[in-house]
Amino acid sequence: MSGLFNRIQTRIFAFFVILLIAVQAISFSITFYANKRLEQEQLRNQLSVAELVFKSEYNDRNYYLAAFAETAAKDFGLKDIFIDDDSRSFLVALNNHRKRINADIAIAVDKQGEVIGQLMLNTRGANKGKVKVGPEQGKAFRYPLDTEFQDTNPLYPLDDQIYQIKFAPLTSGASNVIGWVGFGFIVGDELARSLQMQTGLNAGFMLTSDGEENVFLSLSVDEVKAADYQAVSQYIRNQQANDEYVLWHEALGEVNDKQIHAFMYLTRHDVLESYQKQWLQQLGLIVLMLPISLLVAFIISSGVTKPIKVLIEQARFIAKGNYNSKVQVGSSIEMQQLADEFTVMQEAIVSRESKIAFQAYHDPLTNLGNKNELERVTLAWFAEKSPVGLCLINIKRMTEVNGTLGHVVGDQVIKEISRRLSSVDNIDLVCRISGDEFALAFKNTFPKALRASMAQVQQTVESEYCYQDISLHLQLTVGISFVHYPSDLETLLRQADTALKHAKKHKLDQQIYNQQIDVNTIERLQLINELKSAIESDELVLFYQPKLDLKLNKVTHVEALVRWQHPDRGMIPPDTFIPIAEQMGQMNALTRWVINESIDQYLRWKAQGVELGIAINISAENLKDSHFCQYVLDVIADRNVPIEALTLEITEDAVVSDPENAIKQLKVLKKYGLKLSIDDYGTGYSSLAQLKQLPVDELKIDKSFVQNLMVNLDDQIIVNSTLQLAHSLGLRVVAEGIEEEGALKWLAERGCEMGQGYFLSKPVDAEQIVDWLASSQYA
Repeated sequence: MSGLFNRIQTRIFAFFVILLIAVQAISFSITFYANKRLEQEQLRNQLSVAELVFKSEYNDRNYYLAAFAETAAKDFGLKDIFIDDDSRSFLVALNNHRKRINADIAIAVDKQGEVIGQLMLNTRGANKGKVKVGPEQGKAFRYPLDTEFQDTNPLYPLDDQIYQIKFAPLTSGASNVIGWVGFGFIVGDELARSLQMQTGLNAGFMLTSDGEENVFLSLSVDEVKAADYQAVSQYIRNQQANDEYVLWHEALGEVNDKQIHAFMYLTRHDVLESYQKQWLQQLGLIVLMLPISLLVAFIISSGVTKPIKVLIEQARFIAKGNYNSKVQVGSSIEMQQLADEFTVMQEAIVSRESKIAFQAYHDPLTNLGNKNELERVTLAWFAEKSPVGLCLINIKRMTEVNGTLGHVVGDQVIKEISRRLSSVDNIDLVCRISGDEFALAFKNTFPKALRASMAQVQQTVESEYCYQDISLHLQLTVGISFVHYPSDLETLLRQADTALKHAKKHKLDQQIYNQQIDVNTIERLQLINELKSAIESDELVLFYQPKLDLKLNKVTHVEALVRWQHPDRGMIPPDTFIPIAEQMGQMNALTRWVINESIDQYLRWKAQGVELGIAINISAENLKDSHFCQYVLDVIADRNVPIEALTLEITEDAVVSDPENAIKQLKVLKKYGLKLSIDDYGTGYSSLAQLKQLPVDELKIDKSFVQNLMVNLDDQIIVNSTLQLAHSLGLRVVAEGIEEEGALKWLAERGCEMGQGYFLSKPVDAEQIVDWLASSQYA
């Protein structure tokens, strides 16, 4: 017996048996007590969820009704009909508002407390879903609306129904109350069924009164058992809980000397039914797993002992990196299969490691080196302080190739360029860095030799390439940098990338890096980081350029031009930071700041007796914002500024980029009387077809046509034609860029309405404008 126990197989089996019994016992205990705790937690959670769901649903209805009542009370059309005392039209208008939220009741009460409109939705019988006039139409309203009734959550009984209702005052003028309008939902079956769907509990409402039997007002189920009724009634009336039920209730208020309560309930058995099923399943699984586990333990103990030592030794041998040996652990079929699998695994590991090592340093599409390979190769070059040159190459129009011919063709183009680059002599390393960007690394090179190599590269790569009868002209943009020690690869890549971007921006074939082209890049990055805080910190200022009415010979308007008063760099012109704002999504914030500041300045000038209209520039980004137009109108209304005091100027390019949306947005502004102007007219690409559709009031002729007006006959022809075209379309014309008196008179003689330019005044701040007007002949 002792000899039997000394066998490894027996010991393994005995160990597994003891371990499995212990694990099963512990698992059973933990599962049992955890299930009990989960049951209690489920009961508590069910009540908490019931309370939260009810309060959320009930309060949401209150808020929704109150908000909608306030919205309806602000409807000018409803107010006009109310004041006109047209009862039929008012009921139609009141019903339209009721239908928007599908309210069950809508009530309007005049200032004397008479119900002048009461509409009720039939919820029963053959007329279900139809609207009828309420029984209180024309009668005195039961409650004084100027008391706290409109500020609480009132329950309103009418025709065997109880309504959850909210009122809002109808006002005329600033605060003159002329009546009230209210909307309500029935506290009934629909709400009860909604609560039941969200909580899983039966829900309803009950009326209680001292000395009378409790009455169900509504219930989410069709039938209620006597035991359920008794449990709910006792709990509501006496707060007497029933251990067989999960119960919750809340008093909602008093109606006709009766209390109305919301309640939810379910039997404890129904709530915990799923947990009890899970418990039985878990218990059955435990019982089933015991013999299966014992059987598995026996099989493992029988099969594992014999080959285990051999397998361990050979595994250790393989772990040392000896992947070429064949694993042999026994003569049985199973062990031989295991040995074969180990051998296959060895070969797969070797193959996978080789593939991973290759992929880590090579591009999968072209098999050229990647950035990791570039770092690995050049590491030694930098250690030797060799003269290194790096070229970043970008393939022009690859986006168009991918978009037009597809990515399959694009991949073939990339492969062809890779082949051509690899065929060029004197290149020490060719790598693909990203989609259409390659890097060429040169060791022991100097500018003259590298320029000769790049000429060969461009000649080789830019020869015509045909793919499936499609002829493509491949072109390169190159950024070049040379190492200046101390330096590293990242610095060299950044410098080459800066040179590449400079070449793209200025449409150059290649650019060698120098510090001069890097200054703007660093400054731009700093400005990008600082612009948002500049808007929030009021570092921006507005300058104003006068606009002369050429008929009145009087300055009547100014154009607001934003500047950035940087604390360190001084005054930054808009041409520097406006493109940054557009690129970084800050254009809406910037334009809103300009609008608010312009309105503030208008009001300050008006207080000083200076009446000047202000023109504000908006961009294409503003028109892409669906809320922008409403924001402009709201700000003008809130600040009580005449809408004719502002003019919005938008460039041609902003309209051309998305004409349909631009026209739609501009029509909204035009509808409310806001003046609109097309800025820099003649420099964009808008067509006459688009121009005649634009809801604008004026054109601004770009200064490039006006500055040399008196010496350039072509400019005179263009300006004169533009004046005639604009006047034919009923548009005013503003000429900007007037720099001499002759141009001013020439424009006035040809009917140009307004002009601006340095001849009158350069853009100045708000104080200087007032001083200028005081001393100017055009004041």
